[in-house]
Parts: sequence; C-alpha cells; structure tokens
Amino acid sequence: MSINRDKKPISFSYNNTERCQSRCITCNGWKTPADVAKDEMSTDEWKKVLYNMHSWMGNYQFIISGGEPFIRDDIFEIAEYASNLGDTVNVVTNGLALVDKLDKVLYSAFNNITFSLNALANPKIHNTSRGRDDAFQRTMDSLQNLNYMNKHNSGHKWKNIYLSTVVMPSNLSEIKPIAEFCKVEGIGVSYQLMDNGDAFSTAVEKDEQIYNKDIKTLAIEAIEEMIELKKQGYPICNGYSQLSAFKLLINKPEEILNIQCMVGENNFAIDPYGNCRICFCMEPIGNLKESLPQDLWYSQKAEEIRDKILKCTRNCRLLNCNFK
Repeated sequence: MSINRDKKPISFSYNNTERCQSRCITCNGWKTPADVAKDEMSTDEWKKVLYNMHSWMGNYQFIISGGEPFIRDDIFEIAEYASNLGDTVNVVTNGLALVDKLDKVLYSAFNNITFSLNALANPKIHNTSRGRDDAFQRTMDSLQNLNYMNKHNSGHKWKNIYLSTVVMPSNLSEIKPIAEFCKVEGIGVSYQLMDNGDAFSTAVEKDEQIYNKDIKTLAIEAIEEMIELKKQGYPICNGYSQLSAFKLLINKPEEILNIQCMVGENNFAIDPYGNCRICFCMEPIGNLKESLPQDLWYSQKAEEIRDKILKCTRNCRLLNCNFK
C-alpha cells in the first residue's frame, strides 16, 4: 500500500511509560521488565520528539497514555512544553497517582482527562480487573475531587473529563450505573468492548466462541442498553456505528474483517523508548530518537506495515483506532 505524500496521520497516541501501579487483566504493559523500563526517553528527548512532530504537523492534538502516565513527574513539564508550541494535550489515567497532585492537574496544560473505570455499582469488579483492592476508591477520589475543583475553582483552563470503561463479561450489569453517574457528574463515558476480559491481542481461534450462550445473551442486552441510553441523552461518547458494530464481535466475529482497518493511514503512536508504530500490534517503523517523524511515516518500512495491515485478520477493528 503506497500512501499519498500529502496524507498525514490524524490520530496520535504517545506512551510515556509502561510502568504502572495496577495489574490489569486487559493490559500487559505493567509486566515490562525493569531493565527495559529504565531506557525510557528522557524529558529532553521527549521535547525533541514533540518539537519535531509540531514542526511537521503544525498545531495538532495528541493523547498521553501508559502504563500510568502520571508515574513520571515530568509529565506536566512535557505537556506544558507541547501546549506552548500550540498543541492540544490529552491524557488517560487510572487516577491512582493523582490524590496529592490534583491542584497541579487542575492548573496543568491538559485539555481532556480520561479516567479508566470498569465498575461503579460493584467496586470489587473494578478492583479485580485492576489487580488491586484499593483501585476503585482511589480512582473515584481523584475523579470526583478533580471534577468538583474543575467546576468550582477559578483561574484554570477548563478540563473535559471522561471515563473509559472496558466492557467484559464480569461488568455487563455496570453499563447503566456508569452512564447515570456520568450524567449526574456532567462528564462523558466511552465504552470499549473486549473479548472475555482480554485485550484484542489475538484473533479468536477457529471455532472457539468468545462468549458462552448465557454471557452472549447478556452482552447483546448490554450493548442494546448502551444504544438506548445514548438515544435518551446519556453522555455516551461512542458513535452509533461503533455500538452497533460491537454486536459483530459477539454474533458474527468473522464479519469484523469486513470493517476496513484505517490505522495504517491514520495512526501515529510513540512508545516510551522512541519507537514509532502505525499499528499498536505490529513492529515499529523506526525510532524518533534517530529519525524525523515524516521520514518514518513515508518510509519503505511503513509501506511494508501498511501492506501487513491490509492482510491482517485480528479482531481489534472495533477499537477506537477505527471508530471515533
């Protein structure tokens, strides 16, 4: 696949660390060995990458993720640097490291702040999914206190606050409680469907079913509930096309391959070590400590990865890489 030289990426995800205090069942980043994590880019290296990205893209927006991005104390400095260039900086957090940083977050350069929360009515579900017993309470404390400060404190840049909920067989009954909570708090929520609690890392093998019969029925009901709640005005950020497509993973997973994967044309991801990817699941197209981003984007290696993407049979096409 040869990309037009005028075509630039439109979705940017920058992972500043793989370190994390959680032990999530939907992520393997926290398993990164310490001798690998020590090679994360320095503050100055991140600034150089951000400067080169801005020089190529002009004013644009990106999201900082992890791991847990607030584990790095320089995240505020990096966000401020990018904001001063003219870029819009968003972040995804588990909230665990924010309890004593809320003032700093409130007056930071971040525009959108998304908290990961997998359950509300039954906190144990969230704690189990995050691998620690205090995850729910600490996340909720950070989320609600920041939201209150955002509404009532003066002199800061307004923050758009969201929840991101990984939908698994264990939390199908949590769809409405989370949506109701978001409506009351005046924040948004994005649901992301996962197969049996695992991230979309491998396609479902042959005749294996993603859900057993009972769970399959409950999952379809949960997705239909999402659609109905959105129609009623609940602040659900997923588009109707994505919510409808969720049913494919449960009813007809083979039809997911009919959804065109756009990551090769749209996505630009940077990991903590400077490696650049156009698909999270495939090898890097190069390293930004050694090359300019535009040189990697139009490189022969990038074209090879785009060809692989066209032939890919993974079942991750329902992720936000392809739906906004």
